Parts: sequence; structure tokens; C-alpha cells
Amino acid sequence: MSALPAILGGEPAVTLDHGYYTQWPIYTEEEVDVVSDLIRNHALASQFGGPGPITELEQRVAETWGVKHALAHSSGTASLRAALFGVGVGNGDEVISQSAIHPFNCLPIIGTGAVPIFADIDPVTLTLDPEDVERKITPRTKAIMVVHWPGCPADMDAIMDIAARHGLRVVEDNCISQGATHRGRMCGSIGDAAAISFQHGKSTSAGEGGVFMTNDTEVYQRAACLGHYERLRELPNPKWRAMTGFSFGEKYRMATLSAAIGSVQMKYWKQRLDVRHANTDKLGEAVARIDGFSAPDYPDYFPSPYQSGRFMFDPDRLGGISRERLLEVLQAEGAQVSSPAQKATLTPHAGGLTHMLHKHPVFQGNEHGTGDVLWEVLGPNVTKIDYSSVTLPVTEDPEIPYNSIRVPSFTRPADELIDQYVAAFAKIATNAEKLSGALAETR
Repeated sequence: MSALPAILGGEPAVTLDHGYYTQWPIYTEEEVDVVSDLIRNHALASQFGGPGPITELEQRVAETWGVKHALAHSSGTASLRAALFGVGVGNGDEVISQSAIHPFNCLPIIGTGAVPIFADIDPVTLTLDPEDVERKITPRTKAIMVVHWPGCPADMDAIMDIAARHGLRVVEDNCISQGATHRGRMCGSIGDAAAISFQHGKSTSAGEGGVFMTNDTEVYQRAACLGHYERLRELPNPKWRAMTGFSFGEKYRMATLSAAIGSVQMKYWKQRLDVRHANTDKLGEAVARIDGFSAPDYPDYFPSPYQSGRFMFDPDRLGGISRERLLEVLQAEGAQVSSPAQKATLTPHAGGLTHMLHKHPVFQGNEHGTGDVLWEVLGPNVTKIDYSSVTLPVTEDPEIPYNSIRVPSFTRPADELIDQYVAAFAKIATNAEKLSGALAETR
């Protein structure tokens, strides 16, 4: 292999096909068999309270997360709605969450009749900034919705402390970060309630679906009353049990086919997660030894500085290279790297809007009156928020997190591919001056 960077005419360092190593979900004939059996036996209706895919999935999730209760739902979003309803969020309440997130974190808040209050994020972890959370608390605040990112848990020590001092409930949005841990505890098992997603492509995958989780039996019973009317006769508290046949929400139960797929996936989930983590640690440790690259300076509650898949680079030690140029150079080597910057993180279906919900027309308003719709939905008894005055300096910084790039997650043992990635990064460091000169010539 040539030591010259590919962008300067050398041979690419990364030559292996990524498809096998990055495939996710990993479905096998086992999923095909369980789905086929359900169809052949005409067993597609949702089952509960006995043997069946939904009960099996809930048991596997509860055991994996170490929680008392798990309740399968049609989506992670529905599971979040159940979590908020379960902890008692209702019309006129306020729920603090971050703006730098997909809208489906915010929709369940509005669905309960509550008002979203946006707090800023930490510039390194991209999770809620506890200090700003505390600044946003009012007498109307009922809960904090915490978002965990893959490999990047929120500061749960600080969040739980704030909640305890102010009498608030904590809901964990664990929909995209299944497997993240905080001081050895599974994210999703720390707050009052949580949700994970089984949507296609998530760490736990079944095509579609989600699971609500809690250790609080009262929260579980209340959550069940939102969209699981057929289960209420099993609840221990007669207050909730007497609601049998009734509910305060739509049908939120998971489809049996999804549950069957999800249950098979959960059988191998920990094993596959360990493979991912072993790959990220091996790649991370090797790249961090290369001059000019390092792991992010994450807090001490992180299990590993590498599981987020992000690396820091020092432009001063790499010939003044920019993030965009570094990505271009590494991509020329065949590496599938990307930018985690806010400006590159777009909200799906929102016309190019980055992850800044407080800037969405629903909150900012426009000449068409879109900003009025939220208050029409929530009704006259809520306290209106002037979102146009909301400023979140870190969230609004397009370059956050600074001087960082992201590598893909390898889902199968990938030692040879990892070695090729390390070689690609090493070529950048070794040829920093040449790359700097070539960059200057192209300006």
C-alpha cells in the first residue's frame, strides 16, 4: 500500500467492502421461521398474559435492562407517550427536554397536553446541560425528558439530583441509544420511566415497535391505562383494574409479527452489542495513539471514550486541516467517515432544518400562522411560551462538537477493516505537511 494519501495520488488504505461489516439489523432464518409459523397458524392477533411473542419480548427486555416492568408498544414514540402519561404529565404541565433532537422526542410531550421547554446541551456529550435544565424549571414543570445518544449517556447523576430537589419526574428517551450505560447501569433503568425503539435500524430492531419500561408499579399501571385496555384486569391496584375495557389513549400495542422478530433479535442482542463495543474500542485505542487524533474528553461516567464513534482531531498538529477537508481526505482513502456537527444533522422531512426544534415553524411561527397551531392543540389553559425569545447558544452553534469526526459502527468482527482504517488515519498524520501544501494550492 502506498504511504501517499489517496487524494494526492496514492492507493486507498481502506479496500474491504463495508456492507458485511456494517449490516444492521442482522436478520437470519430464525426470524423467517418464527414469522412464518405465526402466519401458518393464523396467530397474528396481539397476545398477552400468557405464552406469545409480545409477552416473550417484554420479558427479555425487562431482564436485559434489569427493570420490573416492560410494556410493548407500536413505536418508541408511543412508548414515550406512555412514559409521560405514566409519571402523571398532563395538560398545562411543562416538560424540559433538548431542542437538538428528532421531533419524535417532542411529540409525546404535546400529546399529553404539556408544553415543551427547551434546554441547552453540553458541547461534548450533546446531551442535556443540567445547569440550563435547572434554570428552566418553573412552578409548572412536571418532568425532565432526558435523551441519551449512542455511546453518550446524559449526566444522570446531576439530572436525578435536580429532579429530587424540585420534586420532578425523569423520563429517559433511550430510543436510539440502547446499550449505553451510566456508571455501569443501563440507560433506561435509572429514571422513573423510559422508552426504547424497535424501529428498523435501531440497536434493538423489529421493523417497528417500542417498549416502555419502569421499576415503579404505580407508573406501570397508569401507563397501561393509556392504550392497553385489555391488560387492565391484571393490575394489582383496584383503582386501575376497575378501568378494564376502557383506556385514555388509542391502541398502542405492538404487532405480533414485530414482537416475534424483536424477541429473536433480543436473544442475540448482548452478543452483537459486545462485538460493536469491541470494534469501537479497538479502533478508538489505535487511532488515539496517532499524533493529531484523540478520544473526546468525555465525563468519568462514560463506560468508554470510544463507543460514541467520534474522534477529535487537532488542526494545529495536522497542518491546519479543517473538518471538511479531513473528511474529504479520509473518504478518498475509502473510509466511511462523516461529520457529527450540528449543521450536518438534519431533521427528517423538515426542508433542511437542523436539529433545533425551537427553530421549527411550529414554535417560531411564520406568516401563515403555523405558530398558532400548537396553542390551538394544547387549548386555552396552558401558559404560552414565546419561543422566538428562546436562545440556546450551544444548540445553535453549527460547528458543535468542535474538531470531531464520526466513524461507522462495525457490527461483525472487523479486525482487518479496523487495521485499514488505522492505516488511513496514520497516512493523514504522516503526510500532514503535504496535505497542507496541496490544500493551499487549491485555494
